[in-house]
Amino acid sequence: AGPMVHVDKPSWVSHGGQPIFSIDVHPDGSRFATAGQDHQVKLWALKPVVNIEAERDESEPQLLATLGGHLGAVNCVRWSVDGVLLASGSDDHLVMIWRQAAAGEAAGSAPFGSRAPPPTERWRCVLTLSGHTGDVVD
Repeated sequence: AGPMVHVDKPSWVSHGGQPIFSIDVHPDGSRFATAGQDHQVKLWALKPVVNIEAERDESEPQLLATLGGHLGAVNCVRWSVDGVLLASGSDDHLVMIWRQAAAGEAAGSAPFGSRAPPPTERWRCVLTLSGHTGDVVD
């Protein structure tokens, strides 16, 4: 593990006012994932967090994707060592494994009636690990 880094959370890093339970930075340092009580995983660009000019630049994406599929609070998120996969664990007793969708491949979508803007990146759940007898936590 590397040195601990302190970063203040911008107000736009949010799960709709619900608590954020976990955060993990991608191995290449370009993005981070958050897990929330709102049953979602969100992927964020790191550049607007650490660079004030990038945060003010409206062409610079902040929220990259919202991954839905859990039926309970998401307690933990972790990137694979190579950054290709993302695992999320939830109160629904599931671990979901995610990867970025290839061109032309089906990906998750916003819930019907959602006013959320289209995602910058498209991700899909490629594996669901069930059989846990309790909440999945760190």
